[in-house]
Amino acid sequence: MSTVVGNVGNVGKPILKSLPRPLRWLIRPALLGSIGLHVLVLLLPLPEQASLDAARRQDVEVNVTRLPEQPPAPKPTATPKPTPTPSSQAVRPSPQAVRPSPPPQSVAQPLQPAPRPPAVTQKPPVAQPSPSPVASPTPTPEPSPDPVPPPAVPFADLPLLTGSQTGCFGLGTCHEITDGTHFRTAGQTLEQALQAQGYTVKPREDLEETGRKVYELTKGNKTRYLNVLSSDVGSTIYLVTPQPVSLDQLQISETHKAELEAILDSISSGSVNPTQLTQPEAFFAGTTPRPETGSQLRLVAGRSPQELLDGLTGSLQAQNFTLTEAGGYGNGLLYEVTKGAYTGYLNLVPTVDRSGTIVVLWTNLPS
Repeated sequence: MSTVVGNVGNVGKPILKSLPRPLRWLIRPALLGSIGLHVLVLLLPLPEQASLDAARRQDVEVNVTRLPEQPPAPKPTATPKPTPTPSSQAVRPSPQAVRPSPPPQSVAQPLQPAPRPPAVTQKPPVAQPSPSPVASPTPTPEPSPDPVPPPAVPFADLPLLTGSQTGCFGLGTCHEITDGTHFRTAGQTLEQALQAQGYTVKPREDLEETGRKVYELTKGNKTRYLNVLSSDVGSTIYLVTPQPVSLDQLQISETHKAELEAILDSISSGSVNPTQLTQPEAFFAGTTPRPETGSQLRLVAGRSPQELLDGLTGSLQAQNFTLTEAGGYGNGLLYEVTKGAYTGYLNLVPTVDRSGTIVVLWTNLPS
């Protein structure tokens, strides 16, 4: 620095000598003061740099509230302004430090937990008249079928002659005497017994043949025929049928029975045990079917007795069988089935759970 001052002084000597002495005394101290002021200005820090430092310090002093549920929001970082050139510092005055605009509220302010809904003050319940108690609906029990009447087959009370046996030709309605009683004698005895029971008995001479005597029986508005037949020497057979029959027709009655059993077998879906019946004692002796059932009870699943009857009627009529209502038995309906000399009794009984029908073919009227 002394060198610079010296050089300046050397250069200005000729000029200073030409000036008056009092003026020279004033110039030299002024020159030295001017140089000193310039040096002092150069040593001072730049105004822009100081303003930036102050702005940064203000950015750091942001209060952050730490939430217990989540980490604090990231601190906002102010973007530094570019450092101005020295020429701009010499021309512009130092700008006033500018506080950065606060970031959006969602970032600058701490997140607060979602406000809970205000507690709703329950108003005291207003006393209302209690409604009349409504009786809960009682499940409607499955209607039980109407009580079925007992078997009511007309002329089923045919008297049994002394020494007669039931079941000839496989029929429960067929009775045979093997003690040598003549068929005409047997016919006269039966005629008297039936009249005593209230039947109107009329011999049918027009239907009489060798070895056969026919009686027309009437009771109420119903009519049947008593057939008294000579089978072998000393053997007499008698039975009641819807129409007069001959010995030849009687001999093929088992064929008709087999036809009926085939129809029933075609609709059967299984066998039957006593637990499936509401009155098992009417069909079983213990666990064994009664002999009059042919030792066979058939189960038809998924069909009620009436539905089954509707389907059977057409099949039986197609085979020339005749169905006649005969009351009821064992909590089921009973029908007399006839064809020629054959007579059987068809019993349709609902199962305990009403899921099907039990079919029983009786050889004689059940009791």
